[in-house]
Amino acid sequence: MKYFALLIVSLSLTACNGSTEGNQSNNTSNLPQLGGDKDNNGCLTSAGYTWSKVREDCIRPWEEAITMNVTDTSTNFETAAFVLIDSTKQQAELFLKEVDESILLDSISPLLYKNKQYTLAQENHCWSLIHQNNTLYEEKK
Repeated sequence: MKYFALLIVSLSLTACNGSTEGNQSNNTSNLPQLGGDKDNNGCLTSAGYTWSKVREDCIRPWEEAITMNVTDTSTNFETAAFVLIDSTKQQAELFLKEVDESILLDSISPLLYKNKQYTLAQENHCWSLIHQNNTLYEEKK
């Protein structure tokens, strides 16, 4: 009799586990996968990673780049921008929230980088980002 009761209990537990697993897999297959969103370069964007053209790797700009603060908070620009200068100091890479991918600037002199839209200049040991003759961001030390 004991064996019969034990057999019934174990069969009922197995049956419950089987039906629960089936329901769980159906419910979770409809949910989006958390933490799995990657960009075209394989960078995990939900963790703050973005592709760096000068490093050719996924980075978190606020950890590895120079932080510059917005100069005029009434503009549509974010409160911070990030600049990464390559190891050979031939290019500077801008990370701006307003654009989808980073922007490269070429070295004009050791303390000056430019492209058609932006100028990055260092004065008094602090960097400034200029767009259309307006200083958008400045590094604070």
